[in-house]
Amino acid sequence: MKSTSRNTLAAALLAAGLAFTAAAPTASAADAGRQITPEMQQRMQSRQQARLDKMAERLQITAAQQDAWQAYVKVRKDMFDGSFTRAPKDADAATLARHRADRAAQMAQKLATLADATAKLQSALTPEQVKTLTDLTRHPMGHGKGKRGDFDGRGKRGDRGDRGDRNSRGGR
Repeated sequence: MKSTSRNTLAAALLAAGLAFTAAAPTASAADAGRQITPEMQQRMQSRQQARLDKMAERLQITAAQQDAWQAYVKVRKDMFDGSFTRAPKDADAATLARHRADRAAQMAQKLATLADATAKLQSALTPEQVKTLTDLTRHPMGHGKGKRGDFDGRGKRGDRGDRGDRNSRGGR
């Protein structure tokens, strides 16, 4: 069971990391002088809600599982509540490093909360639903291995085919 908890935590961390990475361009846009408009915020919230709705549909959440599901949804929505602030424009290198460390600590706390909510949700699910949750968490954007048009796990698009690994290509 300890291995399952680690796998769940790792999957949750991966999912949150991907979500954090997806949010990074928004922060960069704000740093460049652009602001997040209410319309942009609404679109992001709508996309997140659509992903959660699809996830609930795939999991086939029952009435008895609603409390655990709603707690999980709340934590997922709170992950990016706008609590991150930018460093001052005149910050020196040490201040920037400290600011980044503080942001990383905030994200680590949020990821720990997500891991706890995921564990509680998982304990309310059937074994089949747990498998689905694991798959959804492992591939949060729906990318499967080797599907044409999806990323192949190495940052490249397209079918992996029989290219093999690094060693089978002459050690390059």
